[in-house]
Amino acid sequence: MRRTLALALHDWLLLGKGGGAVSPDAFLSSAEKAGVTKIAFLRHGKTAPKPKNGVDFDRQLTDEGRSQAMEAGSSFGTLLKPFYPHVLVSPAPRTMETAELFLASASIPVSSDTIRPIQPLYDGTMQPKGSQLFQKIGYAPLRDYVDSSDPDDRDVSRTLLGMYAATVVTAMAETLQQDTSSTTGTKTGENLTLWMVGHAIYLPAAALGVASLADCCQAGMETILSTNTKEAEGYIIDLDKSEASYLSRPSSKG
Repeated sequence: MRRTLALALHDWLLLGKGGGAVSPDAFLSSAEKAGVTKIAFLRHGKTAPKPKNGVDFDRQLTDEGRSQAMEAGSSFGTLLKPFYPHVLVSPAPRTMETAELFLASASIPVSSDTIRPIQPLYDGTMQPKGSQLFQKIGYAPLRDYVDSSDPDDRDVSRTLLGMYAATVVTAMAETLQQDTSSTTGTKTGENLTLWMVGHAIYLPAAALGVASLADCCQAGMETILSTNTKEAEGYIIDLDKSEASYLSRPSSKG
């Protein structure tokens, strides 16, 4: 019943409603078959402005951003091992490098297929209306977007972020299904954490989508809605315990 309530409260997520969006049962089944019990979302580290004559996609990590990614790996990254063999990342350079540094700092071996670019993790930032909205509201909790007092901003936020969450969650489930199919259904491990590296403000929308499908309690959903996601921090969804919480780097606390 709680899952039904969660999806009703956040019906803009477009999950379990057809149109290619994965259902709760299909999503949880794909994770179980892959041995995944936790799904974690990590925002990329601090990034420099886009280069002259460049675009958002071209932005690079600063030295501080690289340090943040390594701190994330050596702190909560280490605590959440073992990892699923593939880390799903936005193909933008800043997310790719964040994933590489995060894994190295968590002492995770990296092969040619460890870091797997997933285009939907970046697509949201390419929406013209989404870019305009971000310029207006900026870095802020997810609630500032989807519950904005401006009805036009609220409608645009829910439409874009809902589509983003549904697309990312579906891509995640399809990736897990393909992996288990290619290994004849054999799990690569037990109690694995699947990592996804992406962008604010889109990342918490995807995290909220997973939390809804995982039947998370309202406190966990509130954490995702009300937290302003910092650089190289994010969220962890425990599928077995139906819990969601925020991942903080030690240096950003206090």
